[in-house]
Amino acid sequence: MFDFIIAGIEMPWMLLVLTGATVGMVGGFIGVGGGYMVTPALIVFGFPGYMASGIDMCHIAGKSVVATVRHRQLGNIDWVLGLAMVGGTMFGVEQGVRLLTWTKNLGLSGIILLATSVVVMIGLFIYTQLETQAANKMAIKMEKEGIKVGREVMTSKVPVFFQRISLYPIVRCRQARVVISMWVIVIVGAITGVLAGFLGVGGGFVRVPAMIYIVGASTHIAVGTDLLEIVVSGGYGALRHSMMGNVDFLAVLFMIVGAMFGAQFGSIATAYVRGPAIRYILSYSLILATVGAFLRLAYMLTGSKYAFLSFFAVVFTLGEMFFLCFFIMSLVYFALRYQKGKSVPDWIPSLVVQK
Repeated sequence: MFDFIIAGIEMPWMLLVLTGATVGMVGGFIGVGGGYMVTPALIVFGFPGYMASGIDMCHIAGKSVVATVRHRQLGNIDWVLGLAMVGGTMFGVEQGVRLLTWTKNLGLSGIILLATSVVVMIGLFIYTQLETQAANKMAIKMEKEGIKVGREVMTSKVPVFFQRISLYPIVRCRQARVVISMWVIVIVGAITGVLAGFLGVGGGFVRVPAMIYIVGASTHIAVGTDLLEIVVSGGYGALRHSMMGNVDFLAVLFMIVGAMFGAQFGSIATAYVRGPAIRYILSYSLILATVGAFLRLAYMLTGSKYAFLSFFAVVFTLGEMFFLCFFIMSLVYFALRYQKGKSVPDWIPSLVVQK
C-alpha cells in the first residue's frame, strides 16, 4: 500500500501503473486519452471526484506526447486540422474546469461527473456501433465482389453536410483530404474542450467520432490528430487543475510510467487494422466504461449502503481495460497470420490490412 498524502487515500501503487499501461494501449489505438475510463476508475479506487479529474488530465497530457510521436511516424496526423481545433478546445477546457470547480464547491463533483459520463457514452456507443456495423458489412460485400478495400470504409453521409457549410475562412486539410469551414472545426473543439475540462478527459472519445462523422477525416487520421490535440488541451488542462489543487503528482507519476509502454504498442497496432476495427474498439470501450461508471454511480446514490456495488465497480473497471487490451493484441496477432496466408476467423479479413 502507498500513502497518497495529497489525495488522502492509501492504495497499491502498482494498480496505478497497470491502469496507466492498459489505458495507454487503448488510447494509443483509438486516439483518445482514455479519461472516460480512467476518471471513473480513479473514483472507484477511492480518489475524490475533483482529484480523479485532475490526476487523469495530467496523466493524459504526458501519455499523449508518446503516442503522438509514434503516430507522426506512421503519417496519421493532419497538422492543419489539429492546430485549427486548438483555439476552440482551449476555450472549452477553461469553461469545463470552471464548471468542475462549481460542482466541487457544491460537494457533488463525483455524482455529476459519473452521471454525465454515463449519458454521453451511451449516446456515442449507439451511433458508433450502428455506423461501424454498416461499414463492416460494406467491406465484406466489397471483398466478395472482388473490389479492393482500402484502410477506411465509412457509410455516414453527415460529413458531406458539414463540408458544404461555406462560412469563411475555408481550410484545406491535405493529410485528411478534407476541405471545410474553420468554424466547424473550432466549434467541435470548443464542445469537446468543455467535456475535457469538466470530466478530466482529453475529450477524444467525443472528438474522434466528431472528426470522423462531422469533419469527414479517416479513422486513422482522426486517431493521430486527436492525440496531437490532446497534448495541447491536456497540457493546458493539467496546468489549470494544478492551480486549483486538484492533482496528486505521485499518482500521476505512477500512471505515466505504465502509459509510456502501453501507448507505444497501441499506436503501432493501428498500422495493422482498417478504420472499422478502430471504431469497434472505441464503441466497446464506451459501453464497458459506461457500465463501470453506472455501478459506482448507483453505489453513491444509494448512500454507499451496498458494498457489493462498489466491489463490482472495481472488478468491472479493471476487467474492461484488460479485455480491450486483449482484443487489440488479438487483432494484431490475427492480422499477422492473415498477411502470411494462414487461417483466421471469418470476421478478421474485413477488419485488418492486407500487405
